[in-house]
Amino acid sequence: MNVVRNVVLLFVLSSSLGIAAGDGPQTRPTESATIDLEASPIPIHDPVHYTIRCLGVTCGHLYLSSSVDDLNGRPAYHIVMTAKNSKFFNRIYKVDARIDSWVDAETLSSLVYESVTTEKGETSTERHEIDLHEGIVRSVENGVENTLEFSSTEPVLDPLAFVFRLQALAKKGGDKITLTLLTSKGPVQTVTTVRGPKSRKTSRGRRSLLEIEPHPADGKMFSKKGLFSVWVDPQDETTLYILDFRLSFGHLIAKID
Repeated sequence: MNVVRNVVLLFVLSSSLGIAAGDGPQTRPTESATIDLEASPIPIHDPVHYTIRCLGVTCGHLYLSSSVDDLNGRPAYHIVMTAKNSKFFNRIYKVDARIDSWVDAETLSSLVYESVTTEKGETSTERHEIDLHEGIVRSVENGVENTLEFSSTEPVLDPLAFVFRLQALAKKGGDKITLTLLTSKGPVQTVTTVRGPKSRKTSRGRRSLLEIEPHPADGKMFSKKGLFSVWVDPQDETTLYILDFRLSFGHLIAKID
């Protein structure tokens, strides 16, 4: 049962920071922001469905989307991830989760990161508000407030924004990309290796894909020990084709439909 739970919760990154509950930010589709969507530093796309498999068995479903919103009067990239069990595993252990990430369109630093996870009818909430100028993360987790001070001259990215930003930056095999990842202990510069291209079979035919693999300082990605990578087509920056987790309890893979 714990494996079933981990399969879904791992893909929604629900414990990667320790974020918090609270009133949601006021958002609406932005009309005033002058953002070139064709050259966007955060890939923009409608909801995309991924099938999550473990040992060849379908165990969950993942959806990713991104847009440009107006967050409290400022243009921001809004990234959404939702995940749920397959119908079969719902009978064993039902999990539904959603994560929202807002990234400042000007500084490319995370503004808000929040998650809502329901397990067997019980809901937990987290919310982080990141102020790069003040160097403060204000968090609430299931009603418990916390403040973390940090110092960074570079944009700070929550885990979901981190993956989307890497997707836009990866251009060729051999590249190394360094971004600042926000963790429960504060911002950490994280090096990512780009390998390939390699021909991979996808639901959209064979593709020449690059593998992007972060190397967190503590060996953890999304609070789990193991290896994590995503596969992207450098000719199609808006599409993330594969999410791949190689962990102690098994190999989890999510592929685009």
